[in-house]
Amino acid sequence: MSEQANNGCAADFGVRLIGCTDDAVLPISMHDYAEALGCCTLVDKTMLIADVLDCEAPVMACCRPEGFGKSMNLSMLKAFLERPVVGQVDRGLFAGSQIWDADGGRYRNEYACYPVISLDFSGAARRGASVVGVVRDALSGECARLMPLLEAPDLARDKVRHIERVARGVASADEVDSVLGVLIELLEMACDEQVVLLVDGYDAAWSPSASARDASGAGPAELLDRVLFDAIATAGHSLRLTCLMGERPGPAEEALSSRSCSYRLSTPLSTWCDRWFGFSDTEVEALLSHAGREEYLDEAREWLEGYRFGRTYCSSPARVIGFLDRGCTAPVRADLYGYADCLSRVVCDWNLDCLSALFNLLEAHGCVEVPLCLGAAGPEASSDDGLWTALYLSGFLTTDMTEEPEHGNRLRALRLPNNELRQALRLVIIEWFECAAEDTRDVDAFRDGLCRGDEDAVKRALERILGDAGIGANNPDAQLPYHLLLQGLCFGLPGYANPASRRKRGADRWDIQVFPTGTVFDVADTIGMLDERPLITVNMMFDPGVNALGLELLAVQALLDIERDGIDKIRVPRPGVGRMRWGFGFDGCRVAAVCQRL
Repeated sequence: MSEQANNGCAADFGVRLIGCTDDAVLPISMHDYAEALGCCTLVDKTMLIADVLDCEAPVMACCRPEGFGKSMNLSMLKAFLERPVVGQVDRGLFAGSQIWDADGGRYRNEYACYPVISLDFSGAARRGASVVGVVRDALSGECARLMPLLEAPDLARDKVRHIERVARGVASADEVDSVLGVLIELLEMACDEQVVLLVDGYDAAWSPSASARDASGAGPAELLDRVLFDAIATAGHSLRLTCLMGERPGPAEEALSSRSCSYRLSTPLSTWCDRWFGFSDTEVEALLSHAGREEYLDEAREWLEGYRFGRTYCSSPARVIGFLDRGCTAPVRADLYGYADCLSRVVCDWNLDCLSALFNLLEAHGCVEVPLCLGAAGPEASSDDGLWTALYLSGFLTTDMTEEPEHGNRLRALRLPNNELRQALRLVIIEWFECAAEDTRDVDAFRDGLCRGDEDAVKRALERILGDAGIGANNPDAQLPYHLLLQGLCFGLPGYANPASRRKRGADRWDIQVFPTGTVFDVADTIGMLDERPLITVNMMFDPGVNALGLELLAVQALLDIERDGIDKIRVPRPGVGRMRWGFGFDGCRVAAVCQRL
């Protein structure tokens, strides 16, 4: 069932498809509204324009993860509000859209009225390019595009020449830094109208990869702070509105508050503008119906839906379009490696503690309860809180607890939105443990031996992996790292579901179970899969003070505890055949393993 239907949120949003609706072409990798409208089918999100025009605050910052339509929505705002630099107004761009007839057509009064400055800094985050270079290229390109509007004879010539030098790429660093304020001033005078400022990727300078400094030694955040936010604060009433799009609300909130600018902020927790980013269940259904693929609605819900923004549940437009482009087939491993790589970049450096939380997220109804630090990071914010906030803002986690968004200290249960993210996260875990071993053949040998009951193969492989991963080197008296290593290595067993641990269900519970499954992610998961797969139960014991014989006895005791505690006394689910029990003993340096097949 859809998240929306399950939670009573499946209200009709007045779904409308616009553009070339006589075919099913979708805007794959397209972010320009006018271009996409001429050759593709679009979901009508034009009522965002009404929300923006009706907003009492002169500055708006809308924050959503990548792939949720920020760039397309900004391009749509530009197409609606901009007075053409050259040529005539094309009134057909919005004919038939919801905004055109909304509220008696009153929004048409502001159609094509304003000079618009449109800056795109998102390339720095998408391509890993230098923020300094991207900012200056964007300013130079926009100055060149708007030069035809600056031909009025009464404009100050020194300021026009300032714009010209930036457009030609020969301006000094100080001239580039101050050009946005000069451009706003000249456009207002030349057009006798307030200016609209639209900025995509305003938070690019705060991305993890933003590190380059300009000639003055200033970091990218300092550069963007003075180039963009100083100009916004100085321009005042010269701006009809400013709309900023990005992923992180903190930079905008801190910069605008420090300058006493009135603003409205839309985060994934906010109800304002919550319907205009992402595809609702009804919109996905309309797209599938338009493409003649109505029968794939349940599959689209399973793989793609589940994000909650404000009051609405939705899917990522980029992922829905990719789903349709693949012929409504579920993604395979190759489709998700890029997603998994992006997930790893957000975290930067996984460790066993972080991975253990990911194990919990992958379990049924798994979640992690943390505060979301969406505003400017205060001194009390921990690095762990920052990690989960980054995963949330990047769209890898979501929460149903969107009430009271202003309360940053409130604990919120973060969860994985859908099956696509579950599989991407699974790939991250598998890859981390494969990389932890110097030779991935050791990981394959462990998995194969575990499934076949080969004690010697499992013991030899595990000893090598323990040394490669440095398990126990920092805290040799703790048993948790060994348990996490065993659980992590059980991800990716061919023909098995993700391993489940019961370590949190009571003291001294160190057992892991891996259930056979007939459902496999893709063909790669069938490599090495046995015809007869038993239910695998793993238990472990740890004692840093035992000798070689005592280590063997630890493994035997761990095995016997499986039967004593009735851990695997359940019906073996199909297609499983029989049971296999494993006992492991660890002393901080060595490992012992025993197996029993029933």
